[in-house]
Amino acid sequence: MNKIPILFILSFFITSGFLVVYGQQNGTEDKLSKDLNNTSQPNLFEQAISNYEKGVKFKDVIPVAIGILGFSYFIWKTSQILSKREVFLNKNRYSAEGKKTSLRRKRIVYIVKYVVFFPIVVYGWIVVCFFFMYALNTSLGFGTLGLIMAGIITATRIAAHWNEKLAEDIMKFLPFNLLFTLLFNPVLDFQTIANAAEQFPLIMVQLAIFIVFVSLLEGILKLIYFVVNKSHRTSNDLNSPITKT
Repeated sequence: MNKIPILFILSFFITSGFLVVYGQQNGTEDKLSKDLNNTSQPNLFEQAISNYEKGVKFKDVIPVAIGILGFSYFIWKTSQILSKREVFLNKNRYSAEGKKTSLRRKRIVYIVKYVVFFPIVVYGWIVVCFFFMYALNTSLGFGTLGLIMAGIITATRIAAHWNEKLAEDIMKFLPFNLLFTLLFNPVLDFQTIANAAEQFPLIMVQLAIFIVFVSLLEGILKLIYFVVNKSHRTSNDLNSPITKT
């Protein structure tokens, strides 16, 4: 549990440097491409130096690389957690007397984890991905981007109760594909982001509504899994051969 909030915090700070540098590059891209197409200048070396001074610097590569690495690590690590049917590991706990925790207490702890902590974890994932993707491409609408993020996490949780490998693939590849698609055609405008800042509280509330839906769906999925698993065990017990005692 303690790794999850750390990942959310690190991803906000790590990716911020990437976005700032990427925004600075966006303004000089068109001018640099025009200079590169102009081959009439006699001294190509001087032209290359001039283009380098106006364009991307070597020092700009590091924050871009760190931003991509930080977001990739965030997706990779959270995919290992949220693609599991049981997001929280069930450990055998003992009382001060050395006795195992009662079944009733285990059930209470289990319910608290999925009623309280599970929505927080899912909400943090959606918020991080939402604002990273929006900052990378401001042409995307809030509603469309929120729907995509909620769709990814919903599909992942459905698949996790059926096939955890499929759920992990959804959780990894869909955000990565969206990320690199936006990198090929970025629309960065920090003025647009600043102007839209007053709408962010409303967006946070709208994203919370998605979390209520995902949490209710999680409860339904766990109930279905419990009923199917119990009926499967009962049928196996009835079909098992009788052994002599």
